[in-house]
Amino acid sequence: MKITIVGAGTAGLVTALILESKYQENINIKIIKSKDIDIIGVGEGSTEHWIDFMGWCGLDYNEVIRECNCTLKSGIYFKGWGKKDYLHTVHFDKKFGQEHLGYFDYVVNNGVFGKDYLSKKINPEDKTPVNQFHFDTFKLNEYLQKKCMERGIIIEEDTIKQVKLNKDGIDFIKGNKKYKSDFYIDCTGFRRVLISNFKNRWIDFSKYLKVNSAIVFPTKDLNNYNPYTTATAMSSGWMFNIPVWGRHGNGYIYDSNIINETQAQEEVEKKLKHKIEVRKQIKFTPGYLDKSWIKNCFAVGLSANFVEPLEASSIGTSIQSAYLLSHYLSNYNQKTIDRYNETIEKIMLNIRDFISMHYITNRKEKFWREQTFPDSLKDRLELFKTRLPIREDFNDTQYLLFRDPHYIVVMHGLGLINIKNIKKQYNMLASQLKQRSRIKYKNTKNFITHKEWLTRVRHT
Repeated sequence: MKITIVGAGTAGLVTALILESKYQENINIKIIKSKDIDIIGVGEGSTEHWIDFMGWCGLDYNEVIRECNCTLKSGIYFKGWGKKDYLHTVHFDKKFGQEHLGYFDYVVNNGVFGKDYLSKKINPEDKTPVNQFHFDTFKLNEYLQKKCMERGIIIEEDTIKQVKLNKDGIDFIKGNKKYKSDFYIDCTGFRRVLISNFKNRWIDFSKYLKVNSAIVFPTKDLNNYNPYTTATAMSSGWMFNIPVWGRHGNGYIYDSNIINETQAQEEVEKKLKHKIEVRKQIKFTPGYLDKSWIKNCFAVGLSANFVEPLEASSIGTSIQSAYLLSHYLSNYNQKTIDRYNETIEKIMLNIRDFISMHYITNRKEKFWREQTFPDSLKDRLELFKTRLPIREDFNDTQYLLFRDPHYIVVMHGLGLINIKNIKKQYNMLASQLKQRSRIKYKNTKNFITHKEWLTRVRHT
């Protein structure tokens, strides 16, 4: 099968590698790279799905760190969102998940994953301390392109100016050259160069997710790196800080109906107590395409959906979408396409509800007071008043990004867990189950800092 991918950003390159890893010599992939499609390049964080992608494609953990200027990401540290600041992380021994109430005993009661987790104490013998990373986006792009080319995926520079349709979908596309394939993948970001030629509809999340603009800017390197993304609540949205090797990437994600770009910059500078250099301004409408697979045209990444950067869902969604395509591509028909689009809807609603929940706070500014929440989220939270979430509550599809562990940690951080009710639930457990849920973290005198650990990896 011949496949043409238009767009060589993270979504396009990840999709190419996932498909190549499954089909190898039975598929011919060409990527069209355009100078007109820019990389935001402020720094980017992954979800835990990234480690699965690395395993699927056979990418080396240390090589990714070295070549993508990575730092380790144990989660997202939320400042000013809840009654107390908290770290959303699901990095723990997988056996922990055997008993969900173990979260109550060890995360909620003992605060195992506090803000300083991993910040100044990494065991030098631990080869894979976390399952998430922060990337220098430009370095990540270079690395993924290199991996594509090593595996025989052709990357060609051109700008597509014509899309010719036929009864089966796209007949051919044309820039300086003409490209004719069996299947076309749109990774052109918000431009949607291919998928916009078909009849589809953007499902707008703006009713529930108010932020729609961003300014992004770098800040200088530090002596050590926090092993987490920082999300700081602001007057009209929130500000992120992502450490990568040699610098920090930052952005203020805000509601332009309340403040403008100049006011956003002034608020950041007041918060940081120094001037910033805004590198880019970004406008977006949170939501997704109701049909991101139509006939022989498939959209992934920003071409198909975008919510907001809060929980780093963009890369995770691209990975899950590419996995689904890899399973569905062979001998696909309209039923297959419909099933895919239905699954993506479930994934996107899961993201919408989870991110929306973060805005249930007691902050007094207009932006925070006037939040609206989906009925599906309200129903879920009503259910969780008497018990903790369990996996069965998130069985829509195995490709959902956010499940019971994510909900438990964030709900606790926001003060949404009824501790009295959960204590009753926990105390009902058999003693042997309580014992099994306990995790012991061994101390060692040989801990090193995050930056020291990274330095060792970069010189191996």
